Amino acid sequence: MKSGSITKKIIGGKLVRIDITFDERIKTAKLTGDFFLHPEDTLEDIVEVLIGASVPIQHEELRNKIEAVLEMKDAQLIGASAEDIVNILKEVVACVSE
Repeated sequence: MKSGSITKKIIGGKLVRIDITFDERIKTAKLTGDFFLHPEDTLEDIVEVLIGASVPIQHEELRNKIEAVLEMKDAQLIGASAEDIVNILKEVVACVSE
């Protein structure tokens, strides 16, 4: 099993950190940063979407799942986007897999 983490400053100046363990799928994930998410408990739902995602990351599919969670919970992600999360997740996997 591999593990990795990245803290990335995204456009707009917010920090997003993702810590994961994975093999052919994401086994554990932690998503933190100085972005805002309302309601806050939506973060747990987003992490649940990340866990189980196949490696290599299926970008569009995972982004759509995160966006669906945000819509279902009528949540607002401020300072980051589903696209940012997926891009950073892909970067973690790529760095560890090299």
